[in-house]
Amino acid sequence: MGIAQERANKKPIGPHGKISGFRCAYRTSMSEFDDGGLYLAEYEGDLFVFLDDNREEGLDDGEQVAGQARLFVLNADAAESEGENLFDLLDRRAETAAYIPLLGDEIGNFSPAVCKILGEDMALSRNMLILDRLEILPQYRGQQLGLKYVRAAITRFGIGCRLVAIKPFPLQFEGKLESVEAGAIGAEIQFSPPSKSVLNELRAATAKLKKYYTREGFVSLRGSDLMILDLEKQR
Repeated sequence: MGIAQERANKKPIGPHGKISGFRCAYRTSMSEFDDGGLYLAEYEGDLFVFLDDNREEGLDDGEQVAGQARLFVLNADAAESEGENLFDLLDRRAETAAYIPLLGDEIGNFSPAVCKILGEDMALSRNMLILDRLEILPQYRGQQLGLKYVRAAITRFGIGCRLVAIKPFPLQFEGKLESVEAGAIGAEIQFSPPSKSVLNELRAATAKLKKYYTREGFVSLRGSDLMILDLEKQR
C-alpha cells in the first residue's frame, strides 16, 4: 500500500475551526507504449488540510485527509501535430468522453457553442484543463475549500491551456440514478429509473453547484451539462 493510499484510508478527524491551508498529493504516470497518454495526462490526488485551532491549542498540526480530486490535461496542439484525432483521444476513457462536445467538426477548432463563449470564430489552441472530479468530505465543507482547490489547480495546470472544463455533478447522487432489481439466477438484470423526487433533488443540487462555479467565471455550455472558463480572459 502506497503512502497516499494509506493516508486516504485513515478516518478523518473533524475540524475544530478554520482551515488554514491545504495541499493535494497527485499521482500520475506516462508510457511510451500509450500514445494517447502522451497527450492526455491524468492526475489523481488526495486532498489534505491544516487546521488553525490545532496549532493554537498545541495539538497535532499534521495534515488531515479532506477529500480526493482528479484532473486531465489535454495537449491538443501536440496531439494534432502528430496526427492524433482528438475525438478518438477523448473517447478512450468514459471520464473524458463527456467532454467531446467541446470539440468542433472543423479541424483545429472548438464547437460553435464554445467559440461563442470565447468570442472568437477560430481558437488558436485547443489545449484544455479538465477538472473531472472533486470530492470534499462533509466535515470540511462550507469553508470554500472547493473554490480554493479550483483556483490552485488552474494556476498549477492551466499553463498553456486555452480553457478549463468541468461537468458539475453532486457526488452524493452517485449510484442513486439507477437501481438494480434482483431476479432469478441467470435472469437478465433489470434497471429501474430513479424516482421523481430523486431527480428533483439532483436538479436542485446541480443548479447549486453551477452557481458555485459561476463565481469563478465558469459559463454553462449551451446544450450540455458542461461549464467552461476562458483562460485568455483570466490572464
